[in-house]
Amino acid sequence: MNPEENVQPLNPVQNFTPIQPIQQPVEQIPPVKIGKFKASKMIVRESWGVLMQNKELAWFPVFSAVASLVALVFMVFIFFFVVMAGDINAFNNISGLASNMITYATLLVYYLVMFFITNYFMAGVYIIVQSQFNGQNLSLSDGIRGANQNIGKIFIWSLISATVGVVLQIISDKSIWLGKLVAWLLGATWALLTYFSLPSLIIGQKSVGESFKESAAIIRKTWGETIIINFGAGLFFTFLIIGIIIVCVVILTLVPVFEMFVLVGVLFTVSMVGISILSSTLGSIFKLALYQFAITGTVPAGFTTDLVKGAIKAGK
Repeated sequence: MNPEENVQPLNPVQNFTPIQPIQQPVEQIPPVKIGKFKASKMIVRESWGVLMQNKELAWFPVFSAVASLVALVFMVFIFFFVVMAGDINAFNNISGLASNMITYATLLVYYLVMFFITNYFMAGVYIIVQSQFNGQNLSLSDGIRGANQNIGKIFIWSLISATVGVVLQIISDKSIWLGKLVAWLLGATWALLTYFSLPSLIIGQKSVGESFKESAAIIRKTWGETIIINFGAGLFFTFLIIGIIIVCVVILTLVPVFEMFVLVGVLFTVSMVGISILSSTLGSIFKLALYQFAITGTVPAGFTTDLVKGAIKAGK
C-alpha cells in the first residue's frame, strides 16, 4: 500500500477549534484610557506585527480588488449587450415601473457579486490570522481552501447584505432628504450590528442567523466603545492620506509642469491603492482580535491588553 494514501488532505477550518464562549465570568479590570490617535497608531503597529508573520495575507485584498474589477467589467458588458440590447437609449422606451424593477434588480446583482467577492477573500484572511493566534501557520492556499469550505454560508450572508442594500436604496429614493436620512441611519445601524458577523460565521462556525445574533449581542454590550476604537483605527490612515495630499499639492505648486503632474498622479494613485490594501488587511486583523477577546476573554499575542479591553468587553 502506498503510504501517501493514508495522508488526509488539509482542512484549514478544522486546523483550529471554533471559538467558544467563556463559561465563567472574567474579572473585569478597567483598562487604561488611551487617546484616539495613540490607539490608532497602536492598532496599526500591532496588526502590522501580525501581518509581518505572514505577508501572504496582503494578497487577499489585492485578489478581492482585481476580482471586483473583472466582475464589474463583466456585469457592465452583460447589462449593456443583454439587458439593453446594445442600445444606450433603451431605458427611454421602458415604463417607469419596469425601469425601477430593472434598476433595483441590477443593483441587487451588483451588490451580491461585490459583497460575495469581498466576504470570500476576507474569510481567507480570518482563517489564516486565527491560525496564527493559535500558534499555527497556514498558507494563502489554505485560506482559499477554508473560504471554499464556507462558500455556501458566505453566499447566503452576501445575499442578505445585498438585499438590505437594495431596500435601503429604495428607502433613500422615496424622498429628497428624509428618505436619504432614514436610509443612512438604518444603514449605519445595520453595519454596526453586523460588524462581527463574518468572523462569527467563519471562525465561530455559527449559522448565518446565529452569527447575526452573536454580532449584535457583542455590539449591544459594548455600544459606544467599539464605535470609538474602530473609527480611531482609521484615524492613522486618514492623517496619512491628508499628508500625502499636502505633499502632492506642494510639489505641483513648486514644479507646475505637465510631466510632474503625470508623475505625481501616478504615485498618488499607487499610494492610495496601497493604503487601501493595507488598511483593509490591518483592520481585518484587529477586528478578529476583538472578536476573539469578546468571546473567549483572551487577548491574542502581540496585542496590548489595554488597547483591546478598551474596545470591547469579554464574555457573553
